Amino acid sequence: MLRRYLWFLSRLLPKRPDPPGFSFSEDWFSAHAKRFRKHLAPLAGTPCHLLEIGSHEGRATCWLLQNVATHADATVTCIDGVKQPVFDANVEAAGGAGKVVFLNQPSRDALRHLPQLHYDFIYVDGSHATIDVLEDAVLSFRLLKAGGILAFDDYKWDDSRLREHGRPKPAIDAFVSLYAPKFALLAKGSQVWLRKTQD
Repeated sequence: MLRRYLWFLSRLLPKRPDPPGFSFSEDWFSAHAKRFRKHLAPLAGTPCHLLEIGSHEGRATCWLLQNVATHADATVTCIDGVKQPVFDANVEAAGGAGKVVFLNQPSRDALRHLPQLHYDFIYVDGSHATIDVLEDAVLSFRLLKAGGILAFDDYKWDDSRLREHGRPKPAIDAFVSLYAPKFALLAKGSQVWLRKTQD
């Protein structure tokens, strides 16, 4: 509902031009930038490792590169089954070409081959199907360091035209309920943010 409202509102307002070098057709990220800044500020300038499930054109990726993964040894791993034509150019414009690894495959496959207890932040924003979101959450848990942050986008997403396979909310609720002893809740609204407290 919120995403649909923001999309509708964006059509009424004049589109802000993208910064030089960037090319984006949609902006589903900027409304959340304040929350990202609040929770991820301690990682800025450190050799952190970030994982993004669902990257689209790289708007969130570019923000992470410019605001969090600023250390020379920081990395951003992106998983998406479809690589948008503008993704590489946007990452290059953000100065992060050497820091980003793009895995062009379904998350259920890619997540099984990534190093455990390696990532400082994981952003789940891929498939909206209930089972896919739950699988992304469970597989991400083992990849996240203790003290790391796991964030889910589209907690309240519910588009009747596109929810043949469910919505993220039931999956996120189930995961939060089952894994409650291992996480501290940081935020819950249009997104859900958790800090891993134990493995």
